[in-house]
Amino acid sequence: MKKIFCGIFILEGIFATQVNIPAGRFRMGRNGAARHDQGPAFWVNLPAFKIDATLVTYADFHRFVAETKYVTSAEKIGHVLAAFEGMGEYEWKRLKGATWRMPYGADKSGTWPMQDDFPVTAISWNDADAYCRHYGKRLPTEAEWEYAMRAGSQGTRFPWGDSTRDKNGKYLLNYWQGRDHKHNENEDGYMYLSPVKAFPPNAWGIYDPVGNVWQYTADWYGAFDEKEKINPKGPATGTLKVARGGSWWCSFHACNAFGLFYRGKSLPDAPFSNNGFRCVSSPEK
Repeated sequence: MKKIFCGIFILEGIFATQVNIPAGRFRMGRNGAARHDQGPAFWVNLPAFKIDATLVTYADFHRFVAETKYVTSAEKIGHVLAAFEGMGEYEWKRLKGATWRMPYGADKSGTWPMQDDFPVTAISWNDADAYCRHYGKRLPTEAEWEYAMRAGSQGTRFPWGDSTRDKNGKYLLNYWQGRDHKHNENEDGYMYLSPVKAFPPNAWGIYDPVGNVWQYTADWYGAFDEKEKINPKGPATGTLKVARGGSWWCSFHACNAFGLFYRGKSLPDAPFSNNGFRCVSSPEK
């Protein structure tokens, strides 16, 4: 079954629908950024592809585990790298016993229970890669991710501009409101995770283009250069995998990472309570 959204075909599958992203050219990265790894800006040409309209949800991952008996990185190592209200800036806690089923641990599962339409978290890059491959998909390259999330925009922090709110003052993404992480003002309505369709999609029908959870990409972390590229795949080898978009834990007063420029990075087997993902596939699938 197909539906039309803003002139783009949305293909309805078993899990998240996928949006057909047209071939095109865009300017990736930016010049003059405070963080050196966000630039220099360079042109990228990409062929058409499809990307999940929403982040992979708790319900989606539950079905995957039921089908495959997959054991995640957190279950193997016995902990999740977690963050929650009351902690210090840039502080992470090794939460023993936490998994994708209870990303905040058993002591908080009653207060913050997982819901079917929450993005799955407490999974590693390896777990996300295994999920996508099982369904004949893959993780997006860093270039594909930024191109799809920008949805035709150029140079702005967010797909819609540089503000976190619309003209009526309504929040457009899930991030941390507070002077520090001791307390979240919850002005956007959410302490931690938000449902995958809680905020409006970008111009191409993609929800959570920024905020809510970091999104894993296929690429190894490496430096940009200003040469124009055709369908770049990132470095051939590396130590850290790139994540983009920021999360509910990011605030204006701490990491300030939510948006389309900041490049997160982590070890492939490290599970975090604020990392998630979506998958891509070729247009003929």
